[in-house]
Amino acid sequence: MSAEESGVRRAFVATLILTENAVAAEYAVMDAIATSGCEIYELLVATAKCAIQIRHHCSPRPKIFFSLPPELQGLLLLPLIARRCFVSRVLMEFTRETTSGILDLRRDEVDDALYQALTDLSPV
Repeated sequence: MSAEESGVRRAFVATLILTENAVAAEYAVMDAIATSGCEIYELLVATAKCAIQIRHHCSPRPKIFFSLPPELQGLLLLPLIARRCFVSRVLMEFTRETTSGILDLRRDEVDDALYQALTDLSPV
């Protein structure tokens, strides 16, 4: 698999978790490909921005829980902001500043939400 294919796959999985809707995730990735450059990081940032915007406009989500690998299913149970911060910081490997800009949160809010996600995901 090429780096570009890997980047698109990573963008789709992250966007699927962000939007909770396979059609919306596909649209976000396609829109990001059309509007961004060829660099993978730029594609990921454009995809995340698109996913955040699309989620507000998409119809009720179909259940995608079982279509995700077991390791990622727990992410759908997180509160929305915690999930967005986790996906941005961990899965998409964005900096705190990039995540803050995409989600329109202060850097300390990003840190707090990521901490909440990590705490909620950790085994008891």
